[in-house]
Amino acid sequence: MNFHRLAYEALEVCNALTLDTFRAFLAPATPKPGGRALEIGAGNAALAICLARDFGMQVEAVEVDMAVAALAQSRIDAAGVEDRVALSRMRSLTLLEDLPPQDLILCVGATDPVGEEHRHPTDAFRALAGHLAPGGLLVWGDLYWTETPPEPLARVMALTNACTPLEEWARAAQDAGLEVLDVHVADDATWQTYIETMDRAARDWTAAHPDRIERPHIEATADRVRSFLSFARPYTGFALQLMRKSA
Repeated sequence: MNFHRLAYEALEVCNALTLDTFRAFLAPATPKPGGRALEIGAGNAALAICLARDFGMQVEAVEVDMAVAALAQSRIDAAGVEDRVALSRMRSLTLLEDLPPQDLILCVGATDPVGEEHRHPTDAFRALAGHLAPGGLLVWGDLYWTETPPEPLARVMALTNACTPLEEWARAAQDAGLEVLDVHVADDATWQTYIETMDRAARDWTAAHPDRIERPHIEATADRVRSFLSFARPYTGFALQLMRKSA
């Protein structure tokens, strides 16, 4: 057991996002029924299942965290979509090498989606666009700076995220030959629910399992995550950007 397994089991979607919002955001782009989709960073598999069940796509999902991948697979099996969602436990770069061009690539809150050297949207969008079929869709979701952060926060964020101002996403899309179709920004209530749900899941588990060997690590991670997100919140937002590659 680890913090992210507990948090993702409690969350509807593993970010400041709801399934209803995701469906409504993606639907106008009319994803290709029966088309190939890749989700990088499957988390609890909610979005991969949505692509298969609600949009009729054939999904490859990748998740590197073994505890989280076990959760994702259990959700896929329980949803009865194991014939339409294949989960791989590996890094996305390894899987991308063997996949044909995709009709949709979903990358929401993933760390190092195409390698550590390609965290910045300019590099990530260009790399991911190269794996899209003509007319294919890219859904990118991540933290972004709403205003200039304090230097210590910027340094900590850079360890796992290439957090940039939102306008840099639009420039990166243009540089990668992608048309921006829509942008969604999470509201404060969704953000707060996201933070509180993760924290409560960890606290409830540690209280119920005082003798488990994982308890101190989960407790410490919960403290760190809540402190970081609370401190970062005035300077950050979470957004989705929907892009299309030219046909």
